[in-house]
Parts: sequence; structure tokens; C-alpha cells
Amino acid sequence: MSLTEALARLAHHRPLLIGVDFDGTLAPITDRPHQARPNRRAMAALETLARAPEVTVAIVSGRASRDLVGLVGGPAGVTLIGEHGNDMGGELVVHDGLDVLESRLRRLAESIPGSEVEVKRSSVAFHYRNVKGDLEDLLTRVLEMADEWPEVKVLSGKMVVEMSLSARTKGDAISELTNGVARILYVGDDTTDETVFQVLGPDDVGVKVGEGDTAAGYRVDVVDEVADLLVFLAGEVESGSGTGGEQA
Repeated sequence: MSLTEALARLAHHRPLLIGVDFDGTLAPITDRPHQARPNRRAMAALETLARAPEVTVAIVSGRASRDLVGLVGGPAGVTLIGEHGNDMGGELVVHDGLDVLESRLRRLAESIPGSEVEVKRSSVAFHYRNVKGDLEDLLTRVLEMADEWPEVKVLSGKMVVEMSLSARTKGDAISELTNGVARILYVGDDTTDETVFQVLGPDDVGVKVGEGDTAAGYRVDVVDEVADLLVFLAGEVESGSGTGGEQA
């Protein structure tokens, strides 16, 4: 079955959950993360989908929620989930020990031009997209630091290593939103999105953006193609193909 056929079929089911990553999925990855901007067609399609009865739409990002809100605004009806599923919009527990992790990573970053430390409420991320030189040695140093903390969970993404004090994943967040009954479309480009693809059922649709091994059943190459598939699905749902259809 082609991706278009799978999306058309998915549009008939209710409840329906649509989850998408942000960086590399809704927005092209940039050397300066604060300059990332979501694809306008994709965002418009998500808002259209969110207006449909029994359709839940969520953007699930590794970014801190405050940063995600700043980048996408408040798209009507769209749930924003930050920190790889750790921030579902409720009260967050600020984990003890983050200040020590931050201090250690900042000292390392000071010695490596182009690296950057991002502090979140449940994790600290070490970004090295703009680092020149021996990245293998750098990663070894970062991972050796993580080994000193048995309670730390290491999340390796695209040019970033994140040290988290929470065991939650994007897959946990999506599973919580489905409540065990929704059909799911999930689109993502990073290794952390694999935690969602791995929990999808046989009737769900997972779409990997870009290269790399994946548990997703489908693949697109770039952000513009993500916009295309969301616009297509929104059209199918808005035209009525999803109303009165099969229940999950």
C-alpha cells in the first residue's frame, strides 16, 4: 500500500491521533535552532485537522515547551508536548542534579568552539552541530561524562546528546494520548521518534523523514513532503471522507 493510500484509509477512522515532531519534520534543521521556522502549509493543515471531530493533533518535540510555543505560537486545537514527552502541559518536577550536569557540560563547551548547552526542566542537552574538528573524540568525552551518572538516560539525536533524568519518551506521550483506542499517524525524523514508531500498531501509519534505519513503515525525504502529506490528509478529512467512517 502506498503512503497516499494509507493516509486516505486512515482518514476514515475515529478517534484519530496525528503526532508530528518539530525540528527536521515541520521545520528544516538550521545551524541556529532559534531561527527554525515551521512550514506554513504544514501548520495550516494541522490546524484544519485539529478542527475535525474526534481528531487529536500534537506536536511532540525535544525542545523545551516554552521554546516550542515561541516557535509555533498557539496553533488552534494543537497540543504542544515538549522535552521528548516529559512536558504534557501539567506541572513539571524539576529534577535535582541538573545543575551539576549543566555545570560539567558548560565547562566542556567552553573548551570547544561551536558547542552549546541547552538546559531544560528534565534534561541538559549538548549541541555540537557547529563544532569543527574531531566529533568522534568529542562524543566520547560527552558519553564518558554520562557514564559517571548511572541514573542519567542518554538520548542521542541529530548533532545533539541529551542527558535526561526522566525515563519518559515520545512513545510514552503518544501512548498516553491515544488512551488505547485511537488510530495514529506519526511523522518524525530523529532517533527519539523511533520510540513512537516502535509502539505503533499494524493499522497505524509511521513516516520517517530523511535517511537512517527506522521502524516506520513509510519514508519521505524533506519537510516539504511532510507538508504535502499533511495537506493531503487534511483534505481527505475536511471533504468528509473521515466523517461517519469506521471506528478504531
